[in-house]
Amino acid sequence: MKRLFILPAICMLLVLNSCKDKKNEKDADQTMENQEVEMVEEEMEMNINTDSLATEIDNKQEMIESNLGDPVEMSTENLREKTKQKWKKIHFYTKDGQVVRVKTYPYEDISKRTEEFYFDNGSLMLAVIEDDGSEEADNEKKADKIYYFYNGEPIKEVNNSKREKEYNLKDSDAEELQQEAMEYLDLYSNREE
Repeated sequence: MKRLFILPAICMLLVLNSCKDKKNEKDADQTMENQEVEMVEEEMEMNINTDSLATEIDNKQEMIESNLGDPVEMSTENLREKTKQKWKKIHFYTKDGQVVRVKTYPYEDISKRTEEFYFDNGSLMLAVIEDDGSEEADNEKKADKIYYFYNGEPIKEVNNSKREKEYNLKDSDAEELQQEAMEYLDLYSNREE
């Protein structure tokens, strides 16, 4: 007699468990759907804000450029090999004791390419590459590549270079430029005066 009650009870438990699993699946699907919607909304918000952030960064760059004083020049002869081979000198520009701009200059017989880094409170906000950034070059010329950064992450890239194509931020030089910029800040803070 007990076995007659056990079999229906087991069947009932299996049915209830099955219903519970379907409810959990439905809840999980709804959660995933909500997360996907949030991700799309965040991406849309980032796309909308990226242009306004880039404009804000451009404005900060103009302010820095309009208030540049004399640079502190550093020779690269005593720096690590990669830096020494690539650049002849580095100019550091400061405001209120903080580096706001760094410009690297190549060896004249090797290249005319320069890199400029702009900082806001010690954080990289902009990197500008000019294939002919020599001192004789026209200052009104457009930069060949511009990399925008926000909160330590690359957010936008403008590539006007006809020679070098980059297809997305993952393939770009943004990460390497960010590392270089931080190295230059360290060089400046550890320099001998």
